[in-house]
Amino acid sequence: MNTPLPIRPSPADCTCFRVRSAARRVTQIYSRHLAPTGLKISQFSLLGFVTARGPVTITELSDLLATDRTTLTRNLRPLLSSGVVERATAADKRRHELVATPAGRALFKRALPLWAAAEQEVRTAMGAKLTTDLHGALERSMEKLAAL
Repeated sequence: MNTPLPIRPSPADCTCFRVRSAARRVTQIYSRHLAPTGLKISQFSLLGFVTARGPVTITELSDLLATDRTTLTRNLRPLLSSGVVERATAADKRRHELVATPAGRALFKRALPLWAAAEQEVRTAMGAKLTTDLHGALERSMEKLAAL
C-alpha cells in the first residue's frame, strides 16, 4: 500500500491547484489556436466526440469524458444553439441522442488543423519525454481516482 505524502498547509502545494494551473496554461495555447473558429477547447472536444461517435447520448458522452451531466449540458448549449450539434430522437423515444450537423462536421474539419498546431506547440514546449510521462501519469491518476 502506498504511504500518503505529508500534507503541508501551503495552497501552492495543493495537487488540485497545480493540476488546474497547468490545465489553464495549456488551455490558453489551444484557445489561441482555435480562436478563428470561435470554439473553446472544451467545445472542440465535445464536437469531435459527437462527430466521431454520434449519435451518442448525454450519459454516454458524460461517461466518456469523465464529466458530470450538468457541466456537459452547459458546454453543449452553445453547440446546440449555433446548430453544429443537434438532438435526435433515438429508437427508444424517451432518449435523445446528439449528432453533429453537416455544419458541425465542417467546423470540426476546419478546426482540426488548428487543434493539431496547438497540440504540436504544447508537445514541442514540453518535449517528447515529458509529454509521454505526463500522459502516463494522467492515465494512472485517473485510474486510481476513479475508484474514489
